[in-house]
Amino acid sequence: MMASLLPWQQSQWQLLQESRQQGRLPHALLLTGPQGLGKGQFATLFAQSLLCQSNNADATPCGLCRYCQLYQAGSHPDVSLVSPLEGKKAIAVDQIRALGQFMALKSQYAGHKLVVINPAEAMNINSSNSLLKTLEEPSAEAVLLLVTHQPAQLPATIRSRCQEVRFGIAETAENRAWLSQQLPAGADIDLLLSLAGGAPFRAIQLADEGLLEQRQTLFNGLDQLAGLKLDPVSLASQLNKANPGWALLCLYSWTADMIRLKAAEQTAAQLGNPDLGERLLKLLNQVSLTNLFKLQDRIRQAQQEFERNLNPALIMESVLMEWQNTFRIRKRKIT
Repeated sequence: MMASLLPWQQSQWQLLQESRQQGRLPHALLLTGPQGLGKGQFATLFAQSLLCQSNNADATPCGLCRYCQLYQAGSHPDVSLVSPLEGKKAIAVDQIRALGQFMALKSQYAGHKLVVINPAEAMNINSSNSLLKTLEEPSAEAVLLLVTHQPAQLPATIRSRCQEVRFGIAETAENRAWLSQQLPAGADIDLLLSLAGGAPFRAIQLADEGLLEQRQTLFNGLDQLAGLKLDPVSLASQLNKANPGWALLCLYSWTADMIRLKAAEQTAAQLGNPDLGERLLKLLNQVSLTNLFKLQDRIRQAQQEFERNLNPALIMESVLMEWQNTFRIRKRKIT
């Protein structure tokens, strides 16, 4: 099924199509912005539009011509889509070296040679160095699209050789209407968008994967931890069977909200978790701002450890012990 242009991508699409019409299309584009905005979908749609024989009025691909059909079947000889191999997290240097050979060949259909690298931050040092050689000596037919939500992870030498196309988050009636069509009836769009940082695809993921329910279960478990009615090891075991990465993200978000509330002296603050505002306020009575920052640092460290594939069970147990020590309800001594 052919991808479609999303409502919040119109300005970026028009910018690139104008550059194309004027013969000023860069040979390398860096598509950046938060996760959940459909940058990868945009990249493949734009690549297909460059190959299409009969674009629509808005320059989107027709989906019917021979080139569109080849593209959708994954068999267009002038297209290379690069991502980590199955079971791998990094894009291997051999994958990028193969791109050099691919780009050296002439287009079989006398058009562009298209490469989409997604996610670009998955390239390691060797892969990045290999890509740099291709960027330094591009062929006239070459168009490379690098997709990333972490542009700082790419070497400056690569970023400087690409034209950046930035995608941002903007709430509009059109965007909300699109999102409401993707979500189940009765879904709380405001809450989902708040938890997703405004990113529509992230909001859909939260709803589809039952992450809101897991979030509520985690918060209830933390209440039990504070009251010493549950031990960190038991709760960690439950979370690791579900989605430990999501659990750490929730913990970090809640701590950030409490810091906002504490710094604002418990006045109105812009929260990432507006539905938990009252419960987070109650927790503030048990902790200092200094200890909140310490806890936030520990959670962030745990996220980095998790990304490095360290022992998830030990990571989660350690963080929950830290949380329990920070918010444990201590009985007052009778004097």
